[in-house]
Amino acid sequence: MELSECSLNSATIRGSSLDDVLDLAARYGFGGVGLWRDVLDDADLLTARGRVDDTGLRVTSVCRGGMFPQPTESLRRARLDDNRRAVDQARALGADCLVLVCGPPLAGDLASARGRIREGIEQLIPYAVEAGVALAVEPFHPMLAATRSAITSLREAAALTEGIGHPHVGLAVDSYHIWWETDLHEQIIGAGDRIMAVQLADWCTPIEDELASRGMPGEGDIDMAGFVTDCRSAGYSGLVEVEVLSSRWWSRPAELTVAAAAAALGAVANPLPSS
Repeated sequence: MELSECSLNSATIRGSSLDDVLDLAARYGFGGVGLWRDVLDDADLLTARGRVDDTGLRVTSVCRGGMFPQPTESLRRARLDDNRRAVDQARALGADCLVLVCGPPLAGDLASARGRIREGIEQLIPYAVEAGVALAVEPFHPMLAATRSAITSLREAAALTEGIGHPHVGLAVDSYHIWWETDLHEQIIGAGDRIMAVQLADWCTPIEDELASRGMPGEGDIDMAGFVTDCRSAGYSGLVEVEVLSSRWWSRPAELTVAAAAAALGAVANPLPSS
């Protein structure tokens, strides 16, 4: 793939500042950046938007909103307030979407968690619509159900968004989380224009950390070109993010990691011929 068709997610170089993420992405020729909220914690959003515009990069996503299941009403209100702040950040940066990491169950109650997740998204929709921010539900690999999200398959995430039935609510599809699913090709094609973000990381074994054992595209077992081809065939025309949460890559200098990401993406066959 051409790097102009790709986006550097800040989580790939965790610990880097916003300026460093933007500078490295621009220097290597990425078309955009995906930003985790930690790089925005101390940033003036107007200044940050100016920096983004100066580099000519596009903000493909802000991560994360979500974490909807909470044990008390006061904590649910606090979570809604934080999600509204995340929407504000996405709006200020002109992001393509706000990624929703929906949250784990409380005391193992998956059914209740899934209900809370739907309620939380529906409660957030009016604020997101007013801000012009799309909400992208990200399904997670089942091994992260207890810590990150009760939404653990693309099939389930698609059913959730279909049930909500609002054009501002779609899907963020990450190769690492869903590559193993039955009928994945058909599921992705069926998702169509509800796909709002596409992220790449490879599945490398052994899994030494459930969150941070991912690899660069091509390092592991996932058919990256096939995954991207399916997303493009479904109608996704946005930039493709490289989002590699990896203790191994985080231990290296950020520039070496970005260089490796750029090389890995360049080795992924161009999924569809240019028209």
